[in-house]
Amino acid sequence: MASAHGYKATYQYVEMNVERQGDHWRLILTDTRHNDRVEHDETFETAGDAKDAALSVAQHHINVLHNDTLLMSSILSWQEY
Repeated sequence: MASAHGYKATYQYVEMNVERQGDHWRLILTDTRHNDRVEHDETFETAGDAKDAALSVAQHHINVLHNDTLLMSSILSWQEY
């Protein structure tokens, strides 16, 4: 279920969305290179908690699941939508 309010950031080829769903926040990754969409299992109490988890989830997705090299810095720039 999409939300009218959330946050978006990109790390390499993975777009990360933090969306409000009911009384919690979800982290959703969209991998444009491998055509994957992954909703993280964990729910978060705040958007900040979900954003804090996003980088490590994206890095794991890229480096471990797809055995790709991490090329970018570890800084994310979030945009509100």
